[in-house]
Amino acid sequence: MIQEELMKNEKKQQSIKVLGAFGTKAKGFGTTSFMVNPATVIDAGNLLDALEEESIEVENIWLTHSHLDHIVDIAYILDNYFSRRTKTLNIMGLPETIKAVKENFLNDTIWPDFSVIRLFGKEEMVVKYTEIQEGETYCISENETIRPFLTDHTVASCGYIYTHNDASLMITADTYSLENVKKIVDENPQIKSVIIECSFSNNMKALALESKHLTSELLFEQLNQFKRDDFRLYINHIKPTYREKILQEIEENRGKWEPTILKDEDFVYFR
Repeated sequence: MIQEELMKNEKKQQSIKVLGAFGTKAKGFGTTSFMVNPATVIDAGNLLDALEEESIEVENIWLTHSHLDHIVDIAYILDNYFSRRTKTLNIMGLPETIKAVKENFLNDTIWPDFSVIRLFGKEEMVVKYTEIQEGETYCISENETIRPFLTDHTVASCGYIYTHNDASLMITADTYSLENVKKIVDENPQIKSVIIECSFSNNMKALALESKHLTSELLFEQLNQFKRDDFRLYINHIKPTYREKILQEIEENRGKWEPTILKDEDFVYFR
């Protein structure tokens, strides 16, 4: 029994939890968010529904970019559990992302500016913003680091390489070109798993280009140029309306790849 519990805990440490896996909200489909540990998430598309009261424990949100499906639940976890939060919520992102959230979202017009509101019964503010730099490695615990890298989207955007001990996981977030992703993955064999988006069906290629997203055809064309193919491939950010068609097209286009299609509450393993 003790051995089983140890193995379960070890496996848990070698994974992150998918809180929201999809490219837009619909009933039963949450938008992008990943929990790397109880206090730290990447993106905030589906925190409230996925975590409910446990969202009180979230202290650090690393944003990939400023689009609503990646930031929306910042508003609701603060609003729903305002009186029960005891620690400041740190919001990290590229300078352009932080500027967009401060000026266009938590701005006292769309939603309260929680950076000037104190925690209930405390001196500290509810929210603190931290600008990050691509390529810099940040420690998030004794044996966990996170490193942002630039991606190709319609606004300033980054993905993250999350490392636990000596194994790493890459989350690309929203992107059209995988050129930077390819370079990083090919040069870093410690990256054991990669999460890449696939938002649209192949007949929507023009829209994918315009909105800087991927179709299955575009995705696998680029993946086939990678030198490495020894990592686990996970696919997220599928638009629920086109889900069945996209799944069929992934199967038709995947070739040698064996992707796992993510859904809410899945775990992504990287050891």
